[in-house]
Amino acid sequence: MGLQEKLNDDMKAAMKKGDKLRVDTIRMVRAQMQDAQIAKRAALSPEDELGILQNAAKKRREAIEIYKKGGRDDLLEKEMAELAILG
Repeated sequence: MGLQEKLNDDMKAAMKKGDKLRVDTIRMVRAQMQDAQIAKRAALSPEDELGILQNAAKKRREAIEIYKKGGRDDLLEKEMAELAILG
């Protein structure tokens, strides 16, 4: 099973549970993968999919550092929760 299929299954499970944050996070990653696939004009390799997931996690880690320095605890918690989902 590829990463995109696993994300689809995880999103369906999160929708059934009513986990809005998990659904939104997975949708964001799926959209990034779809954009990359359109730009590449071919199916993504497993390495491409993993790279997109790692990039999304890196962005969350960078945002966490910025929010810590800025004292934005509300945004910090959201980014930390998203990073845990991307984990």
